[in-house]
Amino acid sequence: MVTVTVPVAAAKVTLAYAGAFLFNILIQVVGKVRSVRAFKALKAATSTKERYNRYTSDVLIAADRSVGNFVEWQGVFLSLFWANALVTGKEIELGYVYVAIRLLYPILAHAGGVTQAGPRPLIFLATVPGYYVLARYAYLLYHALYVEAGSS
Repeated sequence: MVTVTVPVAAAKVTLAYAGAFLFNILIQVVGKVRSVRAFKALKAATSTKERYNRYTSDVLIAADRSVGNFVEWQGVFLSLFWANALVTGKEIELGYVYVAIRLLYPILAHAGGVTQAGPRPLIFLATVPGYYVLARYAYLLYHALYVEAGSS
């Protein structure tokens, strides 16, 4: 049941979610700076004429994929989260689990979860719980809209 406090609780989760996005952007910027510095140091030490390529750096690939993954899933999360908050008012706090995995994703990506060779099993520690949250919100909405509504 949606009460007056539900939109406030949902707004708090959304604010935390926005903070998680900014954290991902910060990690991307730090990754770019580290990657460029490492390239410049290597170039100075070896006299190579090779140009900088962001896709040869595991650090930058992890950073870019973290932001990319965040953006790819934000529409799904925000629509399911807010529809659930407004229709069912249930399990709003589960949104904090999603925020936590959005904070965890770039950490795991940089720890070897995402490399030039692609995703590694380590990244599933962030993605699988995220998929659960999305599936749970979809289930709660479906149940409220079609099962409970059909029985009244």
